[in-house]
Amino acid sequence: MAKERVSVKILNSIHELETDTEPLFVNQLAEYVNKKLQEVGKEQNTQDTTKILSVGLIILAEEIFNLKEEKENIETELDRNVDELILHLDAASHPR
Repeated sequence: MAKERVSVKILNSIHELETDTEPLFVNQLAEYVNKKLQEVGKEQNTQDTTKILSVGLIILAEEIFNLKEEKENIETELDRNVDELILHLDAASHPR
């Protein structure tokens, strides 16, 4: 896929991006980021964009880490369930 130029608005500032990602998805991401940053501005009671961006980045990084941990836990549980199922199938196919 060829790179496309996409304009996004983050904290009232327009940014031109060149990306392989679908423009609609990039805009959805920008909307999500803006929503998070607006929440940070309200929670921190500030309009300091550097502070808003810094705190926002930490919050988004926390979300990513939590989702990665949750994914790993799900994968571990799935592996455990598959192993248990294999044991049950093996026992059923080789009755004593």
